[in-house]
Amino acid sequence: MKHTFSILLFITTTTLCSQTIQEFNGKALLTDQFGYYYEITDNEIKKYTSNDGVFNYTYSNNVLGVIANVDVTNPYKTVVYFRDFSKIIILDNTLSPTTDLIELKEIDLEATSLVCRSYNNGFWYYNFINFQLTRIDGNQENFNKSANISTLINKNIQPNFLVEHNNRVYLNDPINGILVFDIYGTYLKTLPIYHLDEFQVKDKFILYVNENNQIETYDFFTLEKHVYQPDNSKNVKFVRIENSTIFVVDKNNRLIIDKIEN
Repeated sequence: MKHTFSILLFITTTTLCSQTIQEFNGKALLTDQFGYYYEITDNEIKKYTSNDGVFNYTYSNNVLGVIANVDVTNPYKTVVYFRDFSKIIILDNTLSPTTDLIELKEIDLEATSLVCRSYNNGFWYYNFINFQLTRIDGNQENFNKSANISTLINKNIQPNFLVEHNNRVYLNDPINGILVFDIYGTYLKTLPIYHLDEFQVKDKFILYVNENNQIETYDFFTLEKHVYQPDNSKNVKFVRIENSTIFVVDKNNRLIIDKIEN
């Protein structure tokens, strides 16, 4: 936690000196715990090393439609969800398909719009018809379900992002905020952060790009928001932090990778 905080403090007060600048043409940026970054397009995933931006591996599929969700929480078992065909493919650390294939129609989850990895090789699924979160374990057997979330909070919701971190599940709705649940699917609260497409939960912070295209954090403890504007990172599209590295994609599709030394 201390190290991540020092990175955030650094970018509030210092102009970042870019180590690497790469062209970025993805619709999403992901990073994993080992510092690799991923460029996601509609039907392709590319994996790069962070220290030099060197391309490592790729996965593409033109048969199953558009890639709806990718989760690299466990980079040895990357989750790729194809909503059009209700299929989940699991990739290894070289982005090669494993023998694991989940057919959502076979487990009555075809009305799923969002998927993310959960603890003990489980998965969370969001049902856009029943407004419900469902967790199924790695054996596709035991499950937990939330109540009808729309009824629960008395609001119409249209979530666009789902992630689990440190025994909490975060379901993002751009209009209503980030809805937080426990690992049993019990609704806990809504965080007042709006107009997001995605975010990253890191230690005691949520890191994201706000509606003004600025890097911003939300502190779980103080409930405060802080905006960061490094001189060379204005008009931001995506931001991620892993270990001692910050990744920023700007509106000119430049990926700026900065290493922060201890």
